Amino acid sequence: MAFKAVELPLTLGQKVTITVRGEVFTVLVRGWRQGQYVLLDLPRVGVEDFKIPPQIGIQVHFTKAGLFVSFKTTSILSFVQAISFLVIEYPRSFDSHNLRKHERFKTNFSLRYHYEENSQIIEGSGIVRDISASGILFSHTKEVFKENKLCLNFDIPSCGSIQNQMVDIRNIRKNPKSETSPFVTGIKWRDISPETEESIKKLVQTRSVDRRNGMR
Repeated sequence: MAFKAVELPLTLGQKVTITVRGEVFTVLVRGWRQGQYVLLDLPRVGVEDFKIPPQIGIQVHFTKAGLFVSFKTTSILSFVQAISFLVIEYPRSFDSHNLRKHERFKTNFSLRYHYEENSQIIEGSGIVRDISASGILFSHTKEVFKENKLCLNFDIPSCGSIQNQMVDIRNIRKNPKSETSPFVTGIKWRDISPETEESIKKLVQTRSVDRRNGMR
C-alpha cells in the first residue's frame, strides 16, 4: 500500500537497509526534515567510507512495529569528516504492508474477567494493552492459567462494548516491572459474537485512519 511520505515512520537511531548500485548496507537514521531530506550514516566497506555521489538512485527499506516500509530516493551528498553522513532526498511516497496477519493497536481500557473453577466463579480485572481482530493483550494482578476459560467484559470508547465474550489464552508471561499488574496475558477470541466483532471493526477502522493521518 502506498502512502504519502508525510507519514514516513522514522525514529532516531533506527536501522534501515539501503541498496546503492547493487551494494547492500545497514545504516542508522541520524535525522530528517520532513519533505526535504533524511540523514543517514555513510556506509562503510571495511574501514573505508563508501562515497556516494549526488543524484544516485537508492532503495531504502526497514521494519517497524510489524510494518515493512520501503521507498526509492536519490542521494543529495556524502559528508565525510570525523563523522560521515549520507544525505538523501525525503521521499514523496513510500510503500508499506503489515507483516502481522492482524494489525494491533495500543489501548488502555479497563477490563473485567471471570471464569469457573471448582464450581466457583473467580473474578479479576486488568488493563487492555493492545487489541486486534484476532484478540487482545492485557495486564492483570491475579495469575491465570491456560486451562482457564475466561469471559471478558470491557468498553471501547466511541466504538461499543465487549460483553461476556469467551476467549482462549494463548500465552502468559510475568511482568517484573509492574507490582500492580505483574502478569501479561495474550488471548484470542473464541466464537466471537456479532456485537464484539462490530465493536472491534469500528475501532480498527478508526485507528487505521488515525494512523494514516499521522495520529497516535
